[in-house]
Amino acid sequence: MSESYIDAGSLNERLERLELQQTEENTWKWVSVGRLWGQVTVDGEKNLFSSVGIGARNAKLVIRSRNLILHEALRWKGQHIFLTSITNRDRLHLDLQGALVSVVTCKGNGYTTAVGAGNRPVKQEKAEQTFPGVLTEKYVRHETEDSYAKAKRLLVLVTPKEIDLLEGDLVTVTDGPAAAVYNVQTRHVLDEFKNEYEIMYSRDI
Repeated sequence: MSESYIDAGSLNERLERLELQQTEENTWKWVSVGRLWGQVTVDGEKNLFSSVGIGARNAKLVIRSRNLILHEALRWKGQHIFLTSITNRDRLHLDLQGALVSVVTCKGNGYTTAVGAGNRPVKQEKAEQTFPGVLTEKYVRHETEDSYAKAKRLLVLVTPKEIDLLEGDLVTVTDGPAAAVYNVQTRHVLDEFKNEYEIMYSRDI
């Protein structure tokens, strides 16, 4: 029996197929577009879904062949699976790998510069956009300054490719343990399927 053989009865985990959609103006959400069955294995490995942040738990999946792409995602037992690899196992099945992550709702705000009266630059606020993101830690540091201490949190925000933020933009994470307002420090946008932003939050303690 071939090592790649998959018994149809082993594809017994129910999955939801998710697609990023613009549900209203300047609002993006993961929307369920179908259901499928697969085999899911969560091992002890780390999935480095972020190129600059810490990885997450890795999931290996087998599903029947279909036109799934890395711009999409899956949901399994309420858990979001950020897809990182899709390969053909055989004519009938696909092997997938993904990171088990928590999705948070984010609001992005920024400014552009327009030419005003007398050809003077005028700062204009861009329309706020709401979108799903995944946070992962890069590192945490604590600095002591002359008269007080300041705690700084540097996180990596991983977003779908459609979300384009600029350095200096503000990102409000509205839910989860890291809910706060952050400033975009660095952009990483060369990946074909996702964007990554290093974001900083700081407060006096």
